[in-house]
Amino acid sequence: MKSPIVHFALLGLVLFVGARWLFPSEPTERAPDTRIVVSESRVAALVSQYEATSGMVATDDVRAELIQRFAEEEMLCREAQRWGLTENNQAIDLRLRQKMAFVSDEEHSDEELERQAKALGLGSDDAVIRNMLVHNMRLLLSTKGEQEPTDAEVEAYYERERSRFARPARITGWHVFFSKDLRQSSAMAAARAAKAELDAEALEPQQAVGLGDVSPSGAQFEGKLARQLASRFGAEFAKTAESLPVGQWSGPIETPFGAHLLLVQEHTQPQTPPLSEIRARVAAVYKSSQRQERLATALEELRARYDVVVE
Repeated sequence: MKSPIVHFALLGLVLFVGARWLFPSEPTERAPDTRIVVSESRVAALVSQYEATSGMVATDDVRAELIQRFAEEEMLCREAQRWGLTENNQAIDLRLRQKMAFVSDEEHSDEELERQAKALGLGSDDAVIRNMLVHNMRLLLSTKGEQEPTDAEVEAYYERERSRFARPARITGWHVFFSKDLRQSSAMAAARAAKAELDAEALEPQQAVGLGDVSPSGAQFEGKLARQLASRFGAEFAKTAESLPVGQWSGPIETPFGAHLLLVQEHTQPQTPPLSEIRARVAAVYKSSQRQERLATALEELRARYDVVVE
């Protein structure tokens, strides 16, 4: 204990402990706030907005989904701030300047408007800025660590999801139209009479259309999707076209425009083109699916880290 070296070491220890006690060092990074409290007024606002826009009463399941969605957006906003996405963000800075210029009675520079807006916290609960942060954070999480897919990955995805890239079935045929505007309530009766005539005497489609009226959409359709026929003539017309055997006239089909007799000349079955023709499309769809998976995984990790409390 009489050794000067021991005295020197003890003195150094005292100075070190004293300095740490008097002048504690700041943490390099503030611990993130992982507690989200959804207030009663917030829940009421979410429910009110849903009911006003949807016209339906919010059930308990809908209420729970609204709360979950709000909490998820709050997580993403906090993560965006933690990742520094609010810094040097031109879109957010512009929004803050616009809001400050609206409430201020004096002329200020852009820098001063931004400073005042941030000091007043004008961006803390701004819906536009919140949407920006949520969108940018989703994009960041979905693309983090992304690499271009290899040929093997694209080929394996194509084999697993061949049906997604199939060209849909198409239908070619004719129809005889009987106008409701011209014939009123007799349109269906005229269609039945024409069908009996076609059953008795085989006529070429070009001749058969002469039994009816001129259709604004034309008498023939080539290579149409079922949804295209439904959009033009109605769901019942498209449904009949899908199931009607080739070369056989249908019975009268009633649509909002009148009545129709339908003849299908060709059904083109769904076909999946070879990978060599659509490789770029398959690669793009694969990348999109990978982004969705990465985002889903990241959101699950966030939900595990955050504690959501509903008042």
